[in-house]
Amino acid sequence: MSHAGSSEGGVRDSMASLSLNTQQPAPLRLPMSPVTLPPATLSRMGTVSSTKSSSVSSVRIRSPSIGPPSSPSSKPRFSVAAFTTGAYENQAPDITSEQARTEIARRIDEKGILSNRKGSTGSSIMKGFSFKRSNTAGTDNGGPSLETLNQILEEVAQEGNLSLVRAVVALGADPACKTKKCKHEALAKATVAGHARIVDFLLRNSASYGEVRLKVRFKPIDYALLSAAYQGHAELVSCLIASHGANPMTERWPREIEETQHYWAETQLRLPKSSVLDGISRWDKVDDGMSIMKFIMGSSRFDPTAMVSGLFDSKSELQSAAYQYRPWQTTYEVSALACFVSAGWADTVEEMLALKSLPKDYEKEDDVQQHQEKRTRFVTPVNSLSKETWKKRPEDALRILHLLVDRGFDFSLAQRTQTDNGLRTPLGRAISADAAQAVELILQHKPALVREEIFFRRNNKETKALPFVVALALDRLEVSRVLLRSGAHPRDPAIEGLNILQFAASETGEAATAMIMEMLPMAPELTYEALDIAINRKNKQNVRVLLDFISAAAARGEIAALPPAYDSILLCTETDKDIETKFRYAELIDMIYQWDAGRVLHRPQLPSILNAIRKDNYAGMEKLMQLGIVSGKSLVLNSKARPTGESGEWTVLECCETTKRSSDWLALLRYHGAPLY
Repeated sequence: MSHAGSSEGGVRDSMASLSLNTQQPAPLRLPMSPVTLPPATLSRMGTVSSTKSSSVSSVRIRSPSIGPPSSPSSKPRFSVAAFTTGAYENQAPDITSEQARTEIARRIDEKGILSNRKGSTGSSIMKGFSFKRSNTAGTDNGGPSLETLNQILEEVAQEGNLSLVRAVVALGADPACKTKKCKHEALAKATVAGHARIVDFLLRNSASYGEVRLKVRFKPIDYALLSAAYQGHAELVSCLIASHGANPMTERWPREIEETQHYWAETQLRLPKSSVLDGISRWDKVDDGMSIMKFIMGSSRFDPTAMVSGLFDSKSELQSAAYQYRPWQTTYEVSALACFVSAGWADTVEEMLALKSLPKDYEKEDDVQQHQEKRTRFVTPVNSLSKETWKKRPEDALRILHLLVDRGFDFSLAQRTQTDNGLRTPLGRAISADAAQAVELILQHKPALVREEIFFRRNNKETKALPFVVALALDRLEVSRVLLRSGAHPRDPAIEGLNILQFAASETGEAATAMIMEMLPMAPELTYEALDIAINRKNKQNVRVLLDFISAAAARGEIAALPPAYDSILLCTETDKDIETKFRYAELIDMIYQWDAGRVLHRPQLPSILNAIRKDNYAGMEKLMQLGIVSGKSLVLNSKARPTGESGEWTVLECCETTKRSSDWLALLRYHGAPLY
């Protein structure tokens, strides 16, 4: 016991004789103007280490002389300038120097005890502990070994306590130590945990991320910066760039891209390009990123047109029929400006446009290598305003749109980007996101776009239609109202051979129903056609709107003849394919029957009845006969007529016999009194 006590006292005496406040080497600086240092500060990232080794919390439990560590919320805020000047060195330490020395001494003793346990040859059941140190646990002067100190340095570096790191380094730990048997990773562990002050201290004390390799564009510290950017360690990114000269334009493609580009891949591969700027653009805390971006944009090396993000896709796009629809190997390249446009960082976009604002610097033609089946597409800033951008940051996205409009970017340019399923325009993406203000701004800038067809996805197929049709198909109510005010008309052609009013009648959704009400006064002559389509598609809400419009017109004396609604009911198909469809169809008939309380609608004609029997619309005929709309006594089985849509004449009996349930049809007709002659 006395030997252990004397050793511990020797360790503490040796630590007390060392100064923990030695002068640090001058920080490395980027060639940037001092006026670009932002006043904004970066909040300290509260990363928690996943290690199970001793931490500062154990100091509070096992060492009464050491007070509780500071909580993350009490940590001081750091600015980019703090790492260029070393100002953080003057900030309050995590714990006092005396507490740090005591904790390091305790850990050294603990390492010595564990070493003795490993070297013990006695019984596996120990009755006591031997405090005699092994030969490997001490140096010639009785102090701890370099190996022990370096192990403790790794632990405290990962925990993030700068005072403990200083103490163990002052005792003799080597941040740059490397041996053949063991490679100490204090710097790497502090980097992964995001402890910027620890990383900065270790780098200033000769630690490094590795040797610089020839013929490699970027240095090891640059790749450490790249990793920190994607992990969201804002303070560490600031430290590496501002204080240690890491390159903020660092980028990297996955290793397998070269093999994929040279050999045919059976399955589709999508390989993303990573970069520091792309990593920063993904941060949730925009203020932290803005502080760093102001510093980066102040560098002479920064270029907003540089391609900093991208994606390689082996099979997303197909060539023309002349090349047998073989897939392109497409590389999507995204500039720094387009990257932050997609992220919705309006302030950053504005500052980049202040550096370079000409559209020609960003709008480039695709680089096509036909014989190699390769295509490189340069995504423009206007096409980087994706649906996700409008959803996540609508206000910033609208501000970015204003900035791009004011500088003359082409909003009619259609591109397929890495996030699209086909060719898309800025207007199409705004419609898809239901960004009504964006649609209005684009149409104010270029009104002709309201009548230019755009592509959208419908029933898993690429479809081309007018913007108003796209808005109705996607059920975008506010956008539909903007488009109608901007020049769209119900008589304009839609898809499937319909005009826009007819197409709206065929669609379900709030937007279609609301737009029918607004479009009917603009084209009242299309009302009956729209009603027929709405009944055929079994759209109860749309039918109700159309019938109410007809009632209002009839009250004003504007109706010459009522629509053949019951004929339209019998002409419906697939009315009983499942229980839900049959129920909706019955509800539709009941609604029309209740609307026709005065029984002013015309009864269905024989051609419509014959068509319903031939098309096996049993549910419709049964319902109308139960309601008395179709009289069984008026249906003579041998009466002949030409069914709607048919070329020849048929009798009622012949129509029944062509169905798969002829006996059910004959039983239904005879039950309601249909005579044979």
